[in-house]
Amino acid sequence: MTNHIHFKDSTKQAALFETMILAAAADGRVDRVEVEEIYRQVFERPEFHGIHADDLKKAIEHAAKRVAEAHSLEHILPSIVDRLPDKASRELAFGLAASVVVADGKTPPAELNILKALQDMFDLTEEEVARLFETAQSHGQFPPTKEK
Repeated sequence: MTNHIHFKDSTKQAALFETMILAAAADGRVDRVEVEEIYRQVFERPEFHGIHADDLKKAIEHAAKRVAEAHSLEHILPSIVDRLPDKASRELAFGLAASVVVADGKTPPAELNILKALQDMFDLTEEEVARLFETAQSHGQFPPTKEK
């Protein structure tokens, strides 16, 4: 019996991955430092506990495929929102996306537009966004979400 995590589109975990991939790919390419930030977040966050390194590559590829197939933000954001029903999960998703955006030290308009779209879809205030962005810039820890 294996303890490997199997990723299904309906999970909160998959939605968090897709949010990070969306942020990383916003400027048309995914930089190595952005991928490294995704790995760092996955290994540090309790929401991803139990993911093995060999599963992680598959999870990232799966999330990237879902994002690529979406064609536009309007297609994927509602699906992400549906899988993140509580405020804490939505704040975490925004924070993870912001961490990926600031990882390379550049914030092109396309990446900022993704964060703005996430803010709108997650119904986050300017104050909440400022707090989460500041945490991302300082490589701080986001509060844990309740499991399930």
